[in-house]
Amino acid sequence: MKKETILKLIIISCIILFFLRIIILKINNNNNNNSNSNSNSNMKIIFVGDCMFGRNGNPFSKTPFINVESLFKEASHIFLNLETTISNPLLNDNYKEDKVFNYQSTGEHLLSLKDITKKPIFTAIVNNHTLDYGLKGLENTKKFLRNHKFIHTVKQKVEHNNVVFLNATDHCGCNDPKFWGENVIMIDYNNLEPIYQKIKNISDKFIVFSIHWGPNWVKGEMDQKIKNFGRKLIENGVNIVFGHSSHHIVDNPIEEYKGGIIIYGLGDFINDYVIKPQFKSGKALICVINKKGKKLSYETIEVKRNFVKEGGSIPFLQ
Repeated sequence: MKKETILKLIIISCIILFFLRIIILKINNNNNNNSNSNSNSNMKIIFVGDCMFGRNGNPFSKTPFINVESLFKEASHIFLNLETTISNPLLNDNYKEDKVFNYQSTGEHLLSLKDITKKPIFTAIVNNHTLDYGLKGLENTKKFLRNHKFIHTVKQKVEHNNVVFLNATDHCGCNDPKFWGENVIMIDYNNLEPIYQKIKNISDKFIVFSIHWGPNWVKGEMDQKIKNFGRKLIENGVNIVFGHSSHHIVDNPIEEYKGGIIIYGLGDFINDYVIKPQFKSGKALICVINKKGKKLSYETIEVKRNFVKEGGSIPFLQ
């Protein structure tokens, strides 16, 4: 056989192998995409409210989730509001922003959740304590969460296996709301179109929007403007609105709306706060949302927070 013929055969063989490899890669990518899609067709999602782990270096339970461990192990996804910054070692008072309450913890309390489950944990960090210790505290928090693979974001959406997560706040409890607005998404109820546009730009994804909204103490149901906002988010494509901020369970804490679910306020899950009997603030809810195909349903589980000798107030199943 001539050398030219052999060379042509080698070149043709290489071309065939090249295209076969491309086809195989495409098939694998499609299989991975289908696998992610199928894994999200049925979900058991747990939502809990504010989690803070003390202040000023005070002793606090290192295993605050221990009494709800069995429930968390059953979940496919977990969402919580992190009501504190994380720095290890703790930052000194020179980093404190000028506000009434400044929270920070070392992170070991939150990390105990990773001993319970390896499933995705979405951590809302945009609230009125995001910048309690300035930009340094925020950067430390993000670094800790990133290093330990907690899913989080500040101003942009984050996506994990076709689940898109965003978070925002409508208040900062601070003396410099401009500083907050430069670094997190601050809700302006007089100008909500930019928020809706963020949602409209996302297609074919399961969207969870976390919002720290309303006052700490709510008499009755949430304010009508908050309800309208939550419903409008659903109309624009959000699947679950994860609202939090109230230190107690609000009246009618969850609403099913046009195929989506709006959580208005489940109460604080972990903290060191004094209980206000008039608001029954020692109680909280775990919201379990079941997704089957495109249909969402929910159930709630009541917990009671008790102070423990190790420090802090942690949830106990009733």
